[in-house]
Amino acid sequence: MSRKGLIDRFPDMREHADKVLEKKRKESEILYHFQKFDAPEVKRILPLSFSQLTDFAFRREKWALRRIFGYNFPSNASSERGKAVESGLNMWLNGIDYEEAITKMVSEYDANCKLFDDPKIEDERKNLDPLFEEGVKRFKEFGFKWNLLGFQKKVEIDIQGIPLVGYTDFHFEDKATKEDFYIDLKTTARKPNGISMSHAMQQSIYQKGTNANQKLWYLVCKKSGTEFHELSLTNYSHPMKVCEQIICAMTNYLKSVDTLDDVKNTLVPNPDDWIWNDKASTEARKEVWGY
Repeated sequence: MSRKGLIDRFPDMREHADKVLEKKRKESEILYHFQKFDAPEVKRILPLSFSQLTDFAFRREKWALRRIFGYNFPSNASSERGKAVESGLNMWLNGIDYEEAITKMVSEYDANCKLFDDPKIEDERKNLDPLFEEGVKRFKEFGFKWNLLGFQKKVEIDIQGIPLVGYTDFHFEDKATKEDFYIDLKTTARKPNGISMSHAMQQSIYQKGTNANQKLWYLVCKKSGTEFHELSLTNYSHPMKVCEQIICAMTNYLKSVDTLDDVKNTLVPNPDDWIWNDKASTEARKEVWGY
């Protein structure tokens, strides 16, 4: 008997099939709204990332400039500091000599910082060595108990039918328990008072994608010296719900706009906000909104 014949004979199967088709139709419709502003061969919004979620929730005008209008913005010294320290520590963990790892770390930082202007470039360059030294100190303290399994692992998850991609930092296995876990390394100038919601959201995404415990390592560089703080999230469900709410809000927003003029007319940027502290984003804002 054909599949159609079975469905006609058993009403419950027809009802189930109708529900499946309706679900696929709705998912296709939702994905359309996430793709309608794509340029040829350029996917501007999908897959989502953690930074997209926080940009949409807290910096929506800048999110729109990047993801809908297609502007590209340069990096900054603080971001490149973090990337360089992570890279240097990964090299050292993989057997590269301490001094050589420092040299390569600084070279990477210098090369990346040539792509943009930032008055903090030299100050952040001075922070690389002490942050790297603090990281090595902590890995020496704990690392003999662990096996390094990987670095910058790609994590892919699905939230409400929307694909999301992220990249973890360090992946370890506990030698005694054989359980694996991840360390997300943060370099900062301030001691954390706790896990911020944005960092908690990021950890919940990694936990869902890896099904493993996550640790947050903060390397703090202050004038008085470097500090180390380890924090771990105990409840992943609440920040994941926040991620889901942001995606729901993003879906509803994208459904409400069909043209670039729609986007322009539904957002009102505040020129005094700190998000406009670089020349590129300020010029983009002026091109779109006129001020």
